[in-house]
Amino acid sequence: MHAQLPTPLPLNRGPLRTAKSGAVDFSSVRPESVQLSSRSLGWKLLNFERREVGPSFRDLPEGATEHLVFVSLGGGVLERQSAEGKAKHQLAPGFVAVVPAGHAVRWAWNSRISFSLLALKPEFLQQVAQQHLGLEWDQVQLRFAEREQDPAIATIAAALAREAVRGDAGSRVYAESLANILAVHLLRNYAASAGLDQQALPASVPRAVSRALSFIQQNHASDISLADIAAAAHMSPFHFTRLFKRAIGVAPYQYLIQMRVNSARALITAGGGGYSLAEIATSVGFADQSHLTRHFKKVLGVTPKQMAH
Repeated sequence: MHAQLPTPLPLNRGPLRTAKSGAVDFSSVRPESVQLSSRSLGWKLLNFERREVGPSFRDLPEGATEHLVFVSLGGGVLERQSAEGKAKHQLAPGFVAVVPAGHAVRWAWNSRISFSLLALKPEFLQQVAQQHLGLEWDQVQLRFAEREQDPAIATIAAALAREAVRGDAGSRVYAESLANILAVHLLRNYAASAGLDQQALPASVPRAVSRALSFIQQNHASDISLADIAAAAHMSPFHFTRLFKRAIGVAPYQYLIQMRVNSARALITAGGGGYSLAEIATSVGFADQSHLTRHFKKVLGVTPKQMAH
């Protein structure tokens, strides 16, 4: 059983508000906890920080001015309260939390924790939604999310850390490329209108299929099987496959492949950020570059290299 956090906890002080008028610049919150930062390097779209802090709490009653992506670098017990309710997490390296700008949230923890922080400008995410993915911003909403792992975000955070350490003239350009990749990844995996919007599904789509689509969208970069997808839909694989194909028009595995191909295409067309095709392949769930190339050409009619040029 996890140790209890020190009392009194700062997690029960009335209803949370979601207004943005009082949103804070997170870089000004406990700046003494910052061990590495890109803030002095002139990066305009996306900034990186690495922080370590002892037992404490954070209270953002009106959220932050930027979209925040946290990547845990170690262990600890974290309690969170937001509009989504309360949750308690046993942190491990790679744990990810996505907090949209203006989203009210409180955290408390009982031990020293360390994490990377990616801070993305909301107006840049809007620009990418419109220009790269053809999405109308008033129909897009970045969602609060917590996940045990997100290999793509972890890779981006590691690359940003290296650039923050280098701090040379080329780091800003490199960071801008990574900002494009992160924005596309967030829109495709953490936004209400990314990919196949669940709210846009026909009313005739069974609830089990909707659950499966949500599971695939959230976990397509991981090594998931038909059995995993069927379990998320609370059905046997045999009956689920028939129901899914009848509702969507393709088999669950085909839909999973299409999701991975589309994610790879988005990363490639967003600029690549210095990543190789092999790295992009593994970040979206393919075994290797040849696996990506085979399915990419089958789905889109061109190879990843042709798309990149």
